[in-house]
Amino acid sequence: MFTSVDKTFSAREMMKSNPKLSPLLASMKTTVIGTLIPTFTEEYGDNKNFDIMFSPSHSLFKDGFPNAKMSGVYIDKNGNWKFQANIFMNLNVETIPKQWEPAREVYITMVFKCKLASNGTNPWNKKFSLTPKNIEITNLKVLKDGQEQEMEQMMIQSVVNIQMENLKRNFKEIPFLLKTLL
Repeated sequence: MFTSVDKTFSAREMMKSNPKLSPLLASMKTTVIGTLIPTFTEEYGDNKNFDIMFSPSHSLFKDGFPNAKMSGVYIDKNGNWKFQANIFMNLNVETIPKQWEPAREVYITMVFKCKLASNGTNPWNKKFSLTPKNIEITNLKVLKDGQEQEMEQMMIQSVVNIQMENLKRNFKEIPFLLKTLL
């Protein structure tokens, strides 16, 4: 049901409703993107507002990756879980006040893998453990006017994967009892 939502959502509009996010909202400027992708500020100028329109729609995602597996949870017989999220994003820049121009289309697949194990025979006192294994971008495509931007893709994937490697260092087993969960 989540993947059949053929609607896009504005990150900027969602942040406006939460005052705690105002610093993040204020930093949604082309200058920030320009630190990662220098040509972006050359194209649109410094300190222009940008917005990220995103959608979980599988039909929109298939425009970028026609053979992609649908977002979802996949489980194998050994207790390995794979959470896959395909997101379509459209990056828009406010070129003049209240006039937004599409700058980039981004298709991204994020995958989180973990293992769920259990021990004990008493179903009410059974101990479970969730062990995170990996988090990564498996697909990434950036388009500008229908043309793939390979250098931007490499820059984005490198920066995100470095951050994910830092996150993976903090992964540890999370034990819990079934009765606690219920």
